[in-house]
Parts: sequence; C-alpha cells; structure tokens
Amino acid sequence: MRGLLTKDFFTIKKKYGVPRLLIDCAIIVSLMVTLQGTGAIYVSFLLIPLEVTSMVISLATCDDQWKWGKYAVSLPVSKCQIVQSRYAFAGMMALAGFIVALTVNLISYFCFPAYRLGFYLFISVSSLCVTLIFLSFTLPSNYSLGVNAGFAAMIILVVLLIILGIWSRLTGNAVMWFIVNHFEVSMGIALAAVILLCIASYKLSITFFRHKYI
Repeated sequence: MRGLLTKDFFTIKKKYGVPRLLIDCAIIVSLMVTLQGTGAIYVSFLLIPLEVTSMVISLATCDDQWKWGKYAVSLPVSKCQIVQSRYAFAGMMALAGFIVALTVNLISYFCFPAYRLGFYLFISVSSLCVTLIFLSFTLPSNYSLGVNAGFAAMIILVVLLIILGIWSRLTGNAVMWFIVNHFEVSMGIALAAVILLCIASYKLSITFFRHKYI
C-alpha cells in the first residue's frame, strides 16, 4: 500500500506543485489582512475543505484518464487495500489542512484577538470535521458514479455550508452559542457522527469499487 500512497503523492506534487501552494498562501494572507478577525473562519470552513477535497477529486480525475483502476486491480494488492490507500491519503491531507487551520487561527488570535483562544481551537477542530464530511461524501461518489458525481457532491456541500452560515447569521449565531453553552456534549456528538460517517463512507467506497471492477 505504500507504493499506492507514493503514487498519489507524486501525482498531486506534479499536478499542483509550488505555484498552487503560493497561490493558496496568497489567498490566506489576503483573507487574513482584509477580514482580520473573521478571516480565519473563512479559511477554516471554506478554503481548506475545498482545497483538500479538490486534491482528492484531482486524483480521481487522473485515475480515470490513465485507466488506473484496471491496472491497479492487477497488482498484488486487494481492492480493499486500493481503497484504503486513497482514504489514507485523504486523511493525511485532512490532517495537513488541520495544521494549516490551527496555524491560521493561532495567528488570528495573537494578531486580531476578537475571541478567546478556545474559540479558535474549536474552529480548527471544526475545520477538520468539515473537511472529513466533504471527503466522506465525495469519495463514495467518485467510486460509484465517477468524478463528476464527486465534484457535484462537493458543490452541494459548499452550498449547504453557505446556507447554514447565512441562517446562523440571521438567527444571531444561535447554533454557535448553543455549541459554546454545551461544548462537551456538542463536540462529543459531532466527533461521533463524523467517525460513523467516515466508516460508512469507507464501506460504501469498497462496495462500489468491487462492483466496478468485478
């Protein structure tokens, strides 16, 4: 499975490279400077989930173009391991996104201290959860109906996230205040839900991949 992960890393390195990294850094800096205290929120909940999910979709696109699936099933690895390697790569990217979110939020706390430190830590963890939710819907879509389905799932999730943000603002951030007032319970429920969603996503992806290459 290490070889499969290496292949994914080299593919992303070739497809994105340093220019994309510099563009992302420029976007983060511009959001932080322009929006100041709220810039970290937009980076955490929009930029990072979109970037991580787009990387995974790009891998699926390359797989389709190169007919990778037909070659992969002939390798001395099981279909389960092939799916595992993609999920492992997605998980690593999600953790990298969490590190970026944590760094951005800590910078925001020290430079634009609009909220307490705990709020920024909560935003960082929430960013990881949102990213995992995006991946949990996108990966099975890629395996079942192809890249277009994965891209559509990502767009739908972005729209739902924006609607949730607008609704939360119109209701005076009622959801956020509920989470703050019931922090331990809310985090426990959210983490349990995300873990169950990831497990279900993984099982579905294996099923779809096996049916695709019987």
